[in-house]
Order: sequence, then structure tokens, then C-alpha cells
Amino acid sequence: MPEETPAAQPRPDRIADRHGFARELGLLRDGAGLTIRDVAARSGVPASTLGGYFAGTHLPGRSPAGQFERILAACGATDPAVVAQWLLGLRRARRGQPPAPPPAPPPAASPPAAAESDGAMDTPAVVSTRAPTERLNRQPGIRGRASLLARLERDLDQPPTGDPAARVHVLHGLGGSGKSTVALALARAAERRGVTVWWVSAVRPALFTTGMHAVAIDLGATPDELRVGSLPDQVWRRLAGHDRPWLLVVDDVDDPRAVLSLPGAEVTDGNGWLRPIAGGHGAVVVTTRDGGGRTWAGGEPPWFELHPVPSLDAALGGEVLQELAGPAAGPADAARRLAHRLGGLPLALGIAGRYLGEVATMPPGLAGGNEVRTFDDYAAALDRAGPLRLLDEDEDEGAAGPGHGRTREIVGRTWELSLDLLASRGLPQARPVLRLLSCLRPAAVPPSLLRADVLAAHAPFAGLTPRRLWRAVRGLTDVGLLDPGGDPAGETLLMHPLVREASRRNDDVDGDPDTYLAALVALLRAAVQDLDPKHPASWSTWSALAEHCGAPLDLIRDHRIAPPGTGPDVLEPALLAVRYLRAAGQSRRARAQAAALIAEAGPVVGRTDATVLALRNELGRSMYDTGEYNPAKRELHATLAARRRLLGPEHPDTMTTAHYLGRVLRDDGQLTDAERVFREVLEQRRRVLGEEHLDTLTSLNNVGDVMRAQGRLDAAGQVLGHVLHARRRRLGADHPASLVTLFHLARLRRDRGELAAAEAEFESLAATSGRVLGEDHPRTLNALQGLADVRHGLGRAAEAEALTREVLARRARTLGPEHPATLVSRHRLALTRRDLGDDAAARAGLEEVLAARRRVLSRGHPATARAAADLEAPA
Repeated sequence: MPEETPAAQPRPDRIADRHGFARELGLLRDGAGLTIRDVAARSGVPASTLGGYFAGTHLPGRSPAGQFERILAACGATDPAVVAQWLLGLRRARRGQPPAPPPAPPPAASPPAAAESDGAMDTPAVVSTRAPTERLNRQPGIRGRASLLARLERDLDQPPTGDPAARVHVLHGLGGSGKSTVALALARAAERRGVTVWWVSAVRPALFTTGMHAVAIDLGATPDELRVGSLPDQVWRRLAGHDRPWLLVVDDVDDPRAVLSLPGAEVTDGNGWLRPIAGGHGAVVVTTRDGGGRTWAGGEPPWFELHPVPSLDAALGGEVLQELAGPAAGPADAARRLAHRLGGLPLALGIAGRYLGEVATMPPGLAGGNEVRTFDDYAAALDRAGPLRLLDEDEDEGAAGPGHGRTREIVGRTWELSLDLLASRGLPQARPVLRLLSCLRPAAVPPSLLRADVLAAHAPFAGLTPRRLWRAVRGLTDVGLLDPGGDPAGETLLMHPLVREASRRNDDVDGDPDTYLAALVALLRAAVQDLDPKHPASWSTWSALAEHCGAPLDLIRDHRIAPPGTGPDVLEPALLAVRYLRAAGQSRRARAQAAALIAEAGPVVGRTDATVLALRNELGRSMYDTGEYNPAKRELHATLAARRRLLGPEHPDTMTTAHYLGRVLRDDGQLTDAERVFREVLEQRRRVLGEEHLDTLTSLNNVGDVMRAQGRLDAAGQVLGHVLHARRRRLGADHPASLVTLFHLARLRRDRGELAAAEAEFESLAATSGRVLGEDHPRTLNALQGLADVRHGLGRAAEAEALTREVLARRARTLGPEHPATLVSRHRLALTRRDLGDDAAARAGLEEVLAARRRVLSRGHPATARAAADLEAPA
């Protein structure tokens, strides 16, 4: 009885179009012994829909999310690495893109003319080992690479010593960073020195093997010799005996382990294609996206050296743009702005510069209505359309021919190849992780934000474990898609701006933005849920998270996500971030973020949503902190009315808004109104929250301070002493709330004339505030100004002037030159100058303060009256 012929096995790596997809998917179903109806029952996908997939008439769409994975699971394909290969095949089918040949190690012996095959053809590859240095004549001058080229050229000049020094160099960096350009510049320099140069492309493994055969023949190997033995051994034996200086460049090695090492060996074992150079003089240069330590055996042997090739800074990038675009595109500062917008990536700079240079040569009549003619125009076009729409001569939507549409993906596709490589290495999670990171804002990302347990609940990350997540992050770092930001400990992750924008506009995110929004919100909420934004102990963590907390709203705006995917929970992390910024003394940044969030959140959840009202409360408080008393009063009045309607008059949030309205009234000089509001809120909080509640103590604290400002010093001292005792017991002596009460008590001592005791208290408070809150925190500066005032009162005008100058400089820098607190320092400085005998400077200073207070404070404010009185007082 004849043996049964084994069934053909499905191979997703062969998929090139929808017909190939149908063929391989049919083999998978046949292998599982299922009918189409069986697959429909198991996957929940209608049989009529499945019939189209198996017939090749159409492909699975991007929604509903996870549909194709359910089909694979129904057919028994559940291993993550296998699923990743199917997803890659589906992506190729959607694009009509031929599959990449599977990587293969270099054979021990191969025919002299190796052939590349895709399974359907057997066409010999045509290769040249001559360096394409003429390409440099079409490119702008090389900038920012002088030290790297000097290091590489040093090896071209070394005499043969027999010392296996580091003469094998790996240039690694992001796709488009100019690695090959550096290698070409080195090759040109070598040729001018009379050095023999071989240039071998490794864009595909078979092409590399063919190129190395050509190198071996050039070194004198005969066809008979190449038919036996090891090709790498043959090449290196002849290189060791070569009697002239030489340079071998291996360009564009996507997968170094698959191309450069022997099966089961490491790239740096010294028995593959990279080896120590001893016994002669020569150098090897490899260009690759992969600079990861795991690829290069976790370290660098003495004969081997890794060199990162970063993007250019804005100044050098601007020079590239100016060279390519010419003077008509705009001045140097505009070129630098565009270079910064493009992240300094040479590939992108070249596209933009050549486009603008082309437009500049067009006669006005032919240019038509083209409005993109300058660097600023180009930057504005990018903001409208994103980096996948980088303009060039083929940008016309009506263009036809082979170049049409090339620029739409010319940058982004470079990095998709790196993601394909990681998937082939068993890291399919790298792609959705990069997509998710691209949904954050363009700032450093703390790896602690990424939590596998949170992400695993969302479809693109199903089955994700902490180890798989960390391997995906490390893999993305290895191929340059993420950058540790110069932090060897990996405590921050940076993404090139074009990688970020290309990734967030990718079909994966475009096709399923709700899923990525849900994952993003879940991550941010998990990251901030245990962080008290008011407590300094959390501020170092908040500083890394705050910028990203508004990212969900960016995603909603960019992808037009509508309810029900946009619940109020998308705002919670951003609200807490604003509270952190305000508590940490970054009042101007808090104000800007609150205003931006309100503008974006209103259309999403409504301006009367409770979370939006909380943001409006933070906006009013931030306006107060920045010294904008009248706008703060208007915002807090409106928020108070809205909260009373929505939440009721005695809801804790309503009482909070009323309390801060009282604080604005106090600092605006309306002490009677402020005391009335504080006492009303105090009685409400006592009744609703209790006598010892922290909010109740806050109201009592402000009642005491108003009493001090009104001159009722004994009563104020009793109230503030009670609050300090309770706050220290509940919160600790160094808590920011305790420090506020200490500040009020120090001012009380000053007002009583107990200047020596007040000096000691202000000095201690300034030191503690600097340690707990920061040297430039507004409360630290308040304590220092109080210390200066007391010293002035003690007759030490010179000391008071020096300290006031210091406080004034720091307040002007952090708060602005006309903030009410800054004007206090300017007023005090003028008075100390008068006491030191500089009447002219004192008068000029008081005139400036009076004019500024009339501009920024309400009519009749006590501080304005004091400035006027001091100006009229005799010298």
C-alpha cells in the first residue's frame, strides 16, 4: 500500500496578495479538518463573510477588532509568534506587497553566482561591489559627522601591526539617519587614499551572499575553491594576506544575527562574517538599524566598536535645508524651526529641502496656487497633514506613474521594516506597543507607565506578560525606534517625532482608535491612581507623567472618536496633572494646560460635566496663582454657580470653589467679603465634613489669616495655633499645609513687632520650604521675602536689599515681572534703597511699582494705596 502523501502546510510568509492569502488560509482550515461553517461557528464570523476570505474575493478588515485572530484561533493557530506571521501576511496582502524572503544563514559553500528566489522564479542577482560614491554628489554636504568620520578614517591610515584593534565598526541608528551616507563618505575618502574598497549590500540575505562571492573572486578565489569549504573562511583568509590597505562596507543589514553569524552562533564570535583584523591593515564597516546589545552578544570585544548615528540638531538641520532649498525658502531661523519639526532626520530634511528647491525654480505661472514655498509654509503643511504626507515632486494627488504615492509612506515604511524584523524574532508585541507609545505626547516616557497587566485586557495586547512587554521595549530600542534618552538605566524612553507621528497615523491606530484610546486611558489611570498631586513625595513621578495625561484628548481629536468611547474618565489623569502643576508652583503651565483641556473636553463631554467643572475650578485657581485676580474671580464665580446647580451647595467640590473665591477676594484687598465667604464655607464644612476634616482646617486657617490682615492679632494667633497643632498631628510638621500655617504665624509675629522671633521663624521656614517644595517654589520665595522684610525692620537695610534682589530675580523669572508677588519685592527693594540713601533709584522704583499696580490690581487695592503713600512720603 503506498504511503499517504502529507498535506501541504500553510506558510503565511508566502502571502503576497489576497489570492495567496486565501490559498494559505485554506491550507490552515484543511489542516484543522474544518468546513467554513465549522469556522463560522467557532469564531462568530458569518459564513458568508468567511466564504469571501477563503475565495480570495476580499480580506478581513481592521474592525471589529480581533476578528482575524478569532478566525486563526478557530483553525488552531494560537501561538503568538505564528499569529504575528499571519498578521504580517495579511498586511502584505492589503498592500499587494511581495513577501520578504525568510532569512537564511550563509552556506558553507555556494555556487559563484548565487540566485535569489521567491519560490516562483530563479533569476540570478546582479551585483556590484563598487561603492556608489557618485550618490554623494546629489546629496547636501555632510554635517555633524566629522568626529565619527575622523575615527573611521584613522583606521585607513594605520600601518599593519598585527594588533587586532577595533577596526570592525557598526554604524547604527534610525532608518533615514544617514548611516549609509557616512559609510559612503568613508569609502570616498578611502578611494582617494588608494585603499581598495568593496561595497556589499545586505538588504536581503541572498544578495549579501552573492556580493561576498564577488568579493572572494576579486580576492583571487577560483570557482573550484568556492565550491568547497567555508565562504567566510575563504574571504577572511585572503583578506589577512591582502598586501594593500582595504575597506569592506556591508550596507543595510536589517537582521545582523541572521546575515552575519553562523547558525547558532553570535555575531561577535569571530567565526562568521565579522572577525578580528590582524596580520594586515584593513577595516570593516557595517550599517544597520539594530544597535542592541543582545544582537551584538551583550558587549563589544576589543576588535569591535559600535557607533550611534543620531539625527542632526536644529542648527545643522537648518543648514541642510538652506543648502537644498535656496534663499527663497526663508531665513536661517525658519529653516532651524522646520529642521526641529522634522526631528533633524536627514531623510526627511532631504525630502523637504528638495521639494522647496524645486518649487523655487518654477516660473510663477506654472507654480499656480502653490502656497507651500517657504520653510514656515512647509511646517504648517506638516501640521495639517502629518509626516506621512511629506511633500516632494510626486505629491500631486492626480499624478500617475511609478512615483505616485511614494512620498506618502517614504518615511514611515522605513520603520515598518524594523517592526517586521522584530515580529520575525518572536516579538509581535513590539508593533502595538510602539503604536500605543506614539499615542502619548512627544516627551520622555517613563517605562513604569507601561504595565502588562493593564494592557493585556485590550485586544492588541492579549497574552502580554511583563517579560514579553520588556522584551518588546528592548527590541524597539535595539532597532532605534525608541531611544533611552541618554539614560543608561533606561528610566526614560524617547521617540523620534517623525516615528511618533508616522506610527500614530498608521492603519493600526486609524482602524481601531477606540481600542488604543481605552488602553491609553487605562494605563494613565493606573499610573496616577495612588499619586497625591499635592504631596511633594509624588512630584518626581508626576514630573514624568504630567505631560502625557492629556494625550487621550489628543487621540480623540485627531481620530474624531465619538461617544461611547469618550467617557469623562479620559479627563481624570489630566485633571490630576493640572493639580500637581499648581501644587508644585508651576502656575503658568497649570493655567495653560487647564485652559487647553477645557477647550478640547467641552465638545467631548459637555462644559457642565463634573470633571470639566473641576478643570474650570483649577483654571480659576491657576489664574489666582498667576496674579490674574479679576479673571480668576469671574471664572470661580461661574464655576461656583455651575457646581451649585449640578452638585448642590454643600457638595465638597462646591465648597472648594467657594473657598478659593474667598482667597482671591482676600488677596485682591476685599478682606470683609473674603472673611464672609471663608466663614460661610467653614460652617458648611464643619456641618458636612466634621471639625477635624482637613478641608475644615483649611477654611479655619484662612479665617485666621484674614483676622491677622485686619489687625485682630490675638484672635488670629489662637485660631492659627489651633490649626498648626491639628495639621502637624494629622499631616506632619513638613507637610505643605503645615508650612502654610507656619508662614501665617511668622507674619503674625512680625505684625506684633516680635522681629527677632519672626526672623528665626522665617529663616527656618525658608530652609524647610526649599527642601520640601523647591528653591523657586512661590511659598519658598514668600518666606524669603518675609525674612528680608524683618531684617529691614531690624535696621539691616543692606542685608534686606541683597536678599530682596535675589527674591525679585527669582520671582520675575518664575512668576513674571508684574505678578503681584513680584511687585511686592520691587516695592520692598525701593524702600531699602531709600534707607540706604539712594533716593533717585527709590523714587523711580516706586513710580514703576505704582504704575504696574494700577494696571494689574483692582481699583482701590490697599497695595496700590501703599505704593502711592510711600512715593509721596518725604525722603
